[in-house]
Amino acid sequence: MKFVDIVKQIFLTLLYEIIWFFYIVFIVIPSPLIVKLRKKGETCKQPYIICPIHVGNFDPVFITRVTRAFRLRAMYQVDGPYPFLKFFYKSIWRFRVSQNPKIKEELNKRTIRNIIIFLKNGGKIMIYPEGYWNWQKIIYPGVAKIAHESNTPIIPTGIENGYTFRPELDNQPPLKAIGRILSDYRKLKKVTIHFDEPIYPDQSLKESEDISRIMDLLESKFDEYYRDFYNIEGPKKFDKN
Repeated sequence: MKFVDIVKQIFLTLLYEIIWFFYIVFIVIPSPLIVKLRKKGETCKQPYIICPIHVGNFDPVFITRVTRAFRLRAMYQVDGPYPFLKFFYKSIWRFRVSQNPKIKEELNKRTIRNIIIFLKNGGKIMIYPEGYWNWQKIIYPGVAKIAHESNTPIIPTGIENGYTFRPELDNQPPLKAIGRILSDYRKLKKVTIHFDEPIYPDQSLKESEDISRIMDLLESKFDEYYRDFYNIEGPKKFDKN
């Protein structure tokens, strides 16, 4: 590696750390000032994959706050026209995926490979199996594949009284969107994060069989969350047919 590349990498690492520090100190830690947070259940010993339903923009913030796992990473998608958001998300969550057909295949494969390595080294991560938004009503199999290949337990996570998504407002400018989101959360008063019993991969099964088993369990658990907390039907596991 050239000297210039080394200096650039050091600079980026320092910048990532500064942004992460401000995220934790000024967003995560004060988040209970926006809405009261309550936790039910516990996470297991690292490594683990927190696998939440996706009902609001601040889901990752609240989960990080109640677990106090301030180095908790996440798989995230950002394909919008705002370069700062891409840099900000990478600084705090690290693992980007995309639906952009120009970069999707190569980027997503590399990201999944890096997450598996990260988990094998004892990491912890949030993965939202419903993807970017939840209104498609689909659970994608990527999280099950990652769990099996890394032999890492999944912690199904429900979010009670946290529904703030409004698809019709998805294209709002960032500052206006943040104001709307904060206003919506303040109206909720209290959000409860439910950590369920872990789902462990079964290495005695073929990968395809274990992925199907994990997906069935997630589908059942997510349906339970959505029906109990929001009185709506939960998502179904992805069917390529």
